[in-house]
Amino acid sequence: ESANPVLVKILEDITQEPMVRHEAAEALGAIGSPENLCVLEKYKDDPVIEVAETCQLALERIKWLQSPDIKEASSVNPFKSIDPAPPTNTRTIQELKEMLLNECETLFNRYRAMFSLRNARTKEAVLALGAGLKCGSALFRHEVAFVLGQLQDECSVPFLKESLEDESENE
Repeated sequence: ESANPVLVKILEDITQEPMVRHEAAEALGAIGSPENLCVLEKYKDDPVIEVAETCQLALERIKWLQSPDIKEASSVNPFKSIDPAPPTNTRTIQELKEMLLNECETLFNRYRAMFSLRNARTKEAVLALGAGLKCGSALFRHEVAFVLGQLQDECSVPFLKESLEDESENE
């Protein structure tokens, strides 16, 4: 929490590169301090979409951390990472895939499905995640690629290769 003031300053500095501001917002969400809600609320509609989406996710994560639901969804994370969203309650791979790919669903719920699929560590889950590289924002696709990297499953290689070869994809 001692990093909060520096991270807030970076987030508020619009002269910073968008990815630097994104990382600051993501760190504020990972720290999870309720005192960060106001600054995250301020930037949840930032003109830089990656910053806005990251602030939205961080807000939802902090609210989730304060809710009674934290006990039910606090499953063991086999990757030991602090994720932008917790895994969702147990569902079938198909239900999780549908939630992941549903652009009408909240970004937070889509991320919850993403981390549930990652934690499932099955071929079907990897294939569902691979489909996620074709939808959503650049930030969403980046996170899907990150999760596929965590899994280190050969089934993900064609999806990642295709995404890397797409010259229209965001750097």
